Amino acid sequence: MINKISENAPLVLMVTIVNRDKLEKVESFFTNEGITFNLSSLGMGTTNPTILDYFGLGEVRKVIVLSTMPLGVSKSILKKLESELKLDKNGNGIAFTITITSICGSRTCRVLTGASHIEGGDNMEELNKHDLIIAVTNRGYSDDVMEAAKLGNASGGTVIHARGMGLKEAEKFFGVAIHPEKEVILILTLSKFRADIMKSICSKTGFQTEAKTIAFSLPVNEVAGLPTFFQENNI
Repeated sequence: MINKISENAPLVLMVTIVNRDKLEKVESFFTNEGITFNLSSLGMGTTNPTILDYFGLGEVRKVIVLSTMPLGVSKSILKKLESELKLDKNGNGIAFTITITSICGSRTCRVLTGASHIEGGDNMEELNKHDLIIAVTNRGYSDDVMEAAKLGNASGGTVIHARGMGLKEAEKFFGVAIHPEKEVILILTLSKFRADIMKSICSKTGFQTEAKTIAFSLPVNEVAGLPTFFQENNI
């Protein structure tokens, strides 16, 4: 079942990018704030010093942390995160949030919110033509996820290796074992195919399988780099 997020209880994806030596501090921060769904991945910032200065990124070696939470919670989290990591000073990093438009199944909803249930079901007006589906699966199952996604008209995806953060607390909350090593699959698709792709991923590689995949989608405003024919036919 694909759940639309209610306007009264929206969820967001928070993206935090900081220098790698701040990983433990970020992990401790989100854990202490009760945010149960966090993934971290290593990255490299641009080497252009002008761009580094502009975005306040002081070094090239970065860690990217993806966290999910209710919108109301995210506002206070951003303020506290800015204070804890001094993000208002150049070189210390950035953080921002993106609204989640739909999720795959009620159990996924529980994982993403860190709560037993969420008010939802109301359709939000969809103005975007494309969506980014983010599927998080146990390490080694990304091929299975992509095979399932293609059954729903997905053409391809990009895999990122990540590690779950603060999972001991999450395991206590949900009462299930959560593997730390993860693969994150990014799938860009036309909005009209989103539900079929997510349903297929849930059905073939969801929580009832060893892959333990969760999936949610984010709205995409514009797409560049794809020929019009490919965009219209999702090829």
